[in-house]
Amino acid sequence: MTNKFDVIVVGAGPAGSSAAIMAAKAGLKVLVIERGEYVGAKNMTGGMLMSQILNEVVPEFWKEAPLQRPVVSQRIMMTSGARSMMVDIGNQKFLEPPFNGFSVLRHELDAWMADKAREAGAIVVTGTVVDDVIREGNRIVGVKTRREDGDVYGDVVILADGVNSLLARKVGLKKPDKAHDIGLGVKELLALPAKTINERFGLTGNSGAAFMAIGDFARGIPGGGFIYTNKESISIGMVLQPRALIDQKVTADEVLERFKAVPEVARLIEGAKLIEYSGHLIPEGGYDSMSKLYADGIMVAGDAAGFVVNTGITLQGMNLAIASGKCAGEAAVKACRKQDFSVSSLSEYETLLSEGVALNAMKTHRRAPELMSSSRLFSEYPDMVNDLLEQIVTIGPGPQELAMKIAWREMKKIGWKNLIHDGLTGVKSL
Repeated sequence: MTNKFDVIVVGAGPAGSSAAIMAAKAGLKVLVIERGEYVGAKNMTGGMLMSQILNEVVPEFWKEAPLQRPVVSQRIMMTSGARSMMVDIGNQKFLEPPFNGFSVLRHELDAWMADKAREAGAIVVTGTVVDDVIREGNRIVGVKTRREDGDVYGDVVILADGVNSLLARKVGLKKPDKAHDIGLGVKELLALPAKTINERFGLTGNSGAAFMAIGDFARGIPGGGFIYTNKESISIGMVLQPRALIDQKVTADEVLERFKAVPEVARLIEGAKLIEYSGHLIPEGGYDSMSKLYADGIMVAGDAAGFVVNTGITLQGMNLAIASGKCAGEAAVKACRKQDFSVSSLSEYETLLSEGVALNAMKTHRRAPELMSSSRLFSEYPDMVNDLLEQIVTIGPGPQELAMKIAWREMKKIGWKNLIHDGLTGVKSL
């Protein structure tokens, strides 16, 4: 294998493969280095891919990609004890191109995207750890690997090596994470027949559903639960704040079991068999905690740069990884054509990000981390909503009250100052 390339991509997740596809399609010599034994080995998560951005990288991807179900129903649930309130946002148009999102299994999706990079002309090397970058003055000109052939040189290096990007820290692009900037995702993959899934979730054919849930099952810990329907399995899990878990001396598994015991959830997963369990760190600090995006000869994309938005209603990660990787690949192409790899030249990366969805989403939802860090969102508000609805629908023999009077009384329990603060934060976050 040659040790000189136009572009070196570290990491073969959605961000890295997207960058490689864009650069290789333009005729550049591209090397992708993945530390896992095979592509997807380090990514066992399952979730929802907001997929329209993928169509810009692989046109009509839905004809060949290993997708599970097109999501036509997104459900938001608030639980409090045995009570629950659910909002179902359904749209049958999402069964047709360009779709809106699909449930996916990451090890399948990542492997397919790496294959698309190979088809475009990139070389993908697995089982290889990158320990450091190679510098010439202030410019990054390659990477140091643990392979026998060791050092590999490239005009542009793109770091897409995940939330724990040690390389981004070494080159001074990533600042130390604060405790509240990192979320812990835990997930179980549960097997169920397709017919059973459709019956329990009210689905037909291959249509899918996605759940986001908050409530007292989290014990006041910032975070929530999720459920995604696959073809013949269910992805169920939680994203929680590790610092809060430590402070309350509770494990993520214990909180997940509480979520699974919620009556509405227990009904959906009854009799399902555990296929796999996985955990994953998630950058949740938002725009203000993001790394610097580029320097001389180098760019950072995907989770390594902090491209994740969690509003409690939607969780954007894979789509922003693909979007940022796409922009990094395009910026690399422009730099190679100009033969200018300076920080000034690579600022085109930020320009492309600002014109597309990735950086725009981060800026738009800049206040989301503040909203998601409020313990009231995961305890007091679910209690308030379910108390309110329970009183409205309970028809007893005594005097009745107007819904507005009940709502007024329930809101006073939280306090007007908190309601105004949280309301304004929510408006600025969603």
